[in-house]
Amino acid sequence: MKQKQISRRAFLKGTAAGALGIAAAGLLSGCANENEQTAVPTPGLDDQPQSTSSDWLGSAPVIDEKQIVATYDCDVVVIGAGTAGLFAACAAAEEGADTILVEKFGEEYGGSGIRDTLAAVNSRQQIENNDNPDPLDVMTEMVRQSNGYGDQRLYKVWAEHSGETIDWYADLLQANGLRLRHEVDNHTEPVRYPIHDVGHSLQMSDTQGAEGVTAKILKDYGVGLGLSVHYNTALTSLVKEGEQVVGMIAAVEGGYARYNAKKGVIVCTGGYSLNKEMLNALQPETVKMTNINYSYPGSTGDGIKACLWAGAAMDETHAAMLFDRGAIKPDQVGCDEQGVLFWMGSQPFLKVDLNGNRFANESGCYDHILHDAFNLPQMTYAMVWDANYIQDMERFDTHGCSRMFPHANGAESVWPLEFNEAVFMSQYREQGIVVSAETIEELADKLGIPQENLKATVQRYNELADKQKDEDFGKEPFRLSSLRQAPFEGVRMSGGYFICTLDGIKINVHMNAVTPQGKPIEGLYVAGDCSGGYFDGSYPNLLAGCAAGRSVTFGRLAGKLAAHREG
Repeated sequence: MKQKQISRRAFLKGTAAGALGIAAAGLLSGCANENEQTAVPTPGLDDQPQSTSSDWLGSAPVIDEKQIVATYDCDVVVIGAGTAGLFAACAAAEEGADTILVEKFGEEYGGSGIRDTLAAVNSRQQIENNDNPDPLDVMTEMVRQSNGYGDQRLYKVWAEHSGETIDWYADLLQANGLRLRHEVDNHTEPVRYPIHDVGHSLQMSDTQGAEGVTAKILKDYGVGLGLSVHYNTALTSLVKEGEQVVGMIAAVEGGYARYNAKKGVIVCTGGYSLNKEMLNALQPETVKMTNINYSYPGSTGDGIKACLWAGAAMDETHAAMLFDRGAIKPDQVGCDEQGVLFWMGSQPFLKVDLNGNRFANESGCYDHILHDAFNLPQMTYAMVWDANYIQDMERFDTHGCSRMFPHANGAESVWPLEFNEAVFMSQYREQGIVVSAETIEELADKLGIPQENLKATVQRYNELADKQKDEDFGKEPFRLSSLRQAPFEGVRMSGGYFICTLDGIKINVHMNAVTPQGKPIEGLYVAGDCSGGYFDGSYPNLLAGCAAGRSVTFGRLAGKLAAHREG
């Protein structure tokens, strides 16, 4: 089911339609659509051992010296020009290291993937706003959300260095006319799930929604310090001498290039959310829950596999960033390649199973209701609301990227209400994905739900809203909403909006990859979504920008540490 594609850039320029920017690629198309971007060819790899779903790792390719068409010598090589990689490369260059940044794709795409929201504590803005979360409270929530699998030593490193990283980035953006603002929310209403204001977001009105602006600022800054950037250069394998990593081999046009890195190699290649074999082997539950795959191109696990071939260890439990925003047509069930992005899905409106019965507290972490939906036939449910839904959403006061209104301190939302209404909701109503009715009975018919059951559930929900007490599932009173004012609307939902995987290579507090025995691999650093020790089973979205905050903090730290390593 292909849908018309619209970018935030087009909307923010005052139009309701336009060409799709890279960061919006696939937002309105079906699930698990792999980006068609391709990197350079990999000559000779057709003859290498190929992995299967039961053996996704395979064997490291063997490259004949005759296939090496170029050799480069440097202090530090950074692999991947995304969020972590750009911060790592700039940091290494700042510290005086002769640094090369290699990127799988071409210059037009490469490095466009700087995330909008970054988590930190002890940033200058947080202190000035008198809204600086206690690092130990944030770390405790991360431990709880990771079921204790998260490495608390890594959480401590993030807490100690994230503030200074955000300050550095905010200053660099400000020098280029952009604002990175701390998101302050209203904490007057009690909530069941802890919320800490750690998020810092790029203000979209400054960029008019254009993609790649911040990546270009970082690349230009690094190049000004002497950084070299090599595009169309795809990691093939790491090079070891004895027990240490001394470089890498990459596929380039016409053959392979060898990079000799005297001080270190920093792997920032992202996760494996576009590698079907790895996903099926490591995260079959995520595959079942995926409605839309909005992964950055290149997220194929190349860096993870290269590190494993070099002797590193990987997380034994796994996690993905999956948001409850997958909508389907009212005559569909399940999320097999048929969904569209429905941003309102994360709003805590009444949600019912296909028998019309409420089944959960709709207010919480984005992926929790997706996990709960495993208890429903074909993981399908419906969300319903009435004519007052915009006022309801403003009262719901949601946190992070689900929020469609400015934050309490005026920081912009990353997904404005006006954009959602003018572009997405208008299309979904026209296409029959969102259905409207003058009565609850009519709405039930249009959603394929028994009339009497939905009518009874709505009546009960209205009673709870009137009481301002959710006696059934304990949702916060200010997030209860009645359904009394026509038109009534609803949508079927199944599965979510898949952004990235979050498990990877185990690292220590010095950003070194470690072996299964916990021994650091000298010369090998890992940061970003290909690194591990941080998440398990779920993504703590109520710590807005938690994953990207790790990426920038650990990327910058890895760059500094590699630059000062004695080669």
